[in-house]
Amino acid sequence: MKIINSSNLLKKYIELYNINAIFSDNLEKYMSLYQFKKGEHLFTSSEKVNYFFLLVSGGTKIVLNLENGKSLLIDYSKPLEMLGEMEIINSPYSKYDIIATEDTTVIGISMSIFSKLIEDDPKFWKYLYNSTLNKLQATVNSNIISSSYSFEHVLANYIIAHSVEKGDKILLESTSFNDLSQILGTSYRHLNRVLKKFIDKGLIIKDNRRIIVVDYEKLSKYYIELY
Repeated sequence: MKIINSSNLLKKYIELYNINAIFSDNLEKYMSLYQFKKGEHLFTSSEKVNYFFLLVSGGTKIVLNLENGKSLLIDYSKPLEMLGEMEIINSPYSKYDIIATEDTTVIGISMSIFSKLIEDDPKFWKYLYNSTLNKLQATVNSNIISSSYSFEHVLANYIIAHSVEKGDKILLESTSFNDLSQILGTSYRHLNRVLKKFIDKGLIIKDNRRIIVVDYEKLSKYYIELY
């Protein structure tokens, strides 16, 4: 973890994501910018969480370590997701490994300070409630689509939901396609078959470990909107 001493860059991210709207008071003086290199842990399973983070650039993967020694990839995070919010409410020790999938920048506040600052902050608790509700709804929707539709629909929904705009491109960053197949509950071979089908139809291209959307409109025809 490396601290970035740039008040201008901090202000840029605060304005870009309207971060001050999350809190009742302006917490900028308590905030610092931190950078994590690809593969570096932001949180480690069973270790105490010392910071509350807002992800502002890059991405992370969330990994659950099982008692049998295996690891289960839970999901990816992208801007502007919170990291460490559950440790405010529950145990201060992380249940997961949270690992940078690329060079990643976060806004951080010391957890010992942050927990006191937001203790009676209705705006933050409302934001946390809505964020948690949205994640829960996304999980429910994903389970419905996985059990009721073809894998083409499952993959298209995931790509559309998790893609980000970078310059003139819409793309999905992925640590590995093995990880992606695990998240989507399919085999690596089947994932590659469907990816090839999308590539042959001109919907996407693969660029190393990234999926770049070529024809968003046609890909969207596979998208399932649940209400």
